[in-house]
Amino acid sequence: MKSTTIISRVENGKLMNNRKKMQDAISLHEGKEVEIIIKRKYKRRSIQENSYYWGVVVNYWQQLIKEEWQEILTPNEVHEILKLHCNFKAQIIEATGEEIKVPQSTADLKTIEFEDYLERCRRKALEFFNAVIPLPNEQLTINL
Repeated sequence: MKSTTIISRVENGKLMNNRKKMQDAISLHEGKEVEIIIKRKYKRRSIQENSYYWGVVVNYWQQLIKEEWQEILTPNEVHEILKLHCNFKAQIIEATGEEIKVPQSTADLKTIEFEDYLERCRRKALEFFNAVIPLPNEQLTINL
């Protein structure tokens, strides 16, 4: 059977909403052992944050790579590069002692974690290409 996710606010140590839904979900497992996990709910990234990432950050990187490295990459290929350099988990290969970077998914990053990731992407562009990626809602000036 699939798991059930129920969201509720806690005040004074009590669930403030969806109590009936919780009771109904529990009663479906009468006579069985269940696992109950309680964790704080965090906001996921918004559509605007996602649009900024793919429309500005990834796009800038795509253009910078094309100009500086003469390579044409798809947005998904750029995304993989960014994950490798800006959202990775370091692992040690025991046989050799070598440290490798294992790219991590950005899909489950909470809002603040995603903002940190975006900042690392912007810093890495400055480090690699000496290029400044504009912040969200930042006005660009073009000198003609």
